[in-house]
Amino acid sequence: MDWSDLERHFSSARLGRYRAACDGDESRAARAYVNNLLLAEATMPMLNDIEIALKNGVHQRLTTLYLRTDWWEAWTNNASFAWQVREVGNAKVKLQRRAEALTPDKIIAELAFGFWSSLFNVHFQSILWKDLRLVFPRCPKSQRQRHTVSSALNQIRELRNRVFHHEQLLWLTPALIDLHTKGVEVIGWLDPKLPPWLAGHDRLPATWFAVQPI
Repeated sequence: MDWSDLERHFSSARLGRYRAACDGDESRAARAYVNNLLLAEATMPMLNDIEIALKNGVHQRLTTLYLRTDWWEAWTNNASFAWQVREVGNAKVKLQRRAEALTPDKIIAELAFGFWSSLFNVHFQSILWKDLRLVFPRCPKSQRQRHTVSSALNQIRELRNRVFHHEQLLWLTPALIDLHTKGVEVIGWLDPKLPPWLAGHDRLPATWFAVQPI
């Protein structure tokens, strides 16, 4: 397909960002768009591993803290958790629309990454951090601070949103490869056995260097 075909299907506004980054060279811009697709695909294993391992780690800690697998129900009348309670409610509505059971496992799976990263926000410092820091048993003591963990998770959350909304990944600051490195580091804080396992199916580093320079 030529450039006009691509613009017709993917919009001139979306492709215009690539053309501008490539100094108006439409051939380079078209290659950059394809490379961006390949990078998005290659980012998925890291995002998958960190999101699922994080939510399960948090679930285990909060189940222990509240002595119930539906620990979010303990927040129902607590104003500090108003947003989180709404998110749980939204998850339940989605499950009901699909005629799925409202089990803890189903609700946990339905909650987005933003829900989990929000539990490390500053206003939960005195409420949850003492327990949630145990989700990261291998995080170096000098880095096992709420603000450090929260910052890392928010970077990964923003990257995840870019990938899932099909936005450009080629010219980020920090660079995609550095965000990937941070994600792998956080995964190692959860369990040092996970990064070597991830490396066996993680194509992001190879894909990143294969598409440079654009």
